[in-house]
Amino acid sequence: MNAYLCHRQELSIILFESEDDDQLRRAMQPIYISINGTKMANKLNAFMDHNWEGFYNTIGRMSRFPGLIDGEKGSVYNLTYTGTPAKKQRFTLISQSKEAGMTIRIHYPSAQSRNLMKNGEIIEFN
Repeated sequence: MNAYLCHRQELSIILFESEDDDQLRRAMQPIYISINGTKMANKLNAFMDHNWEGFYNTIGRMSRFPGLIDGEKGSVYNLTYTGTPAKKQRFTLISQSKEAGMTIRIHYPSAQSRNLMKNGEIIEFN
């Protein structure tokens, strides 16, 4: 086998996407995901446009972004958008470990307040 075998259970996939009405038209990408306090920054781009209007594609990309992260509990990641972030987003953490978790920090350019919901219930500020 010509491969690298990784035994870390906390390696995870963070999948996030826009749930705004303009999710196929707004260009938020590229988005940089970085570990807080380091210079590491992975660049994430949106999925390719696969929709067609006759001879041309629709120029509509789904605003969905997957990223590989180390989901060790207590890790802090920054998401830096090069476009305007969506007001409503859905985040999913996919991991083999039930102990995986992370804190995500997003810089929003406006001073509006935001709510965080988990399973349909608002999470109170801490």
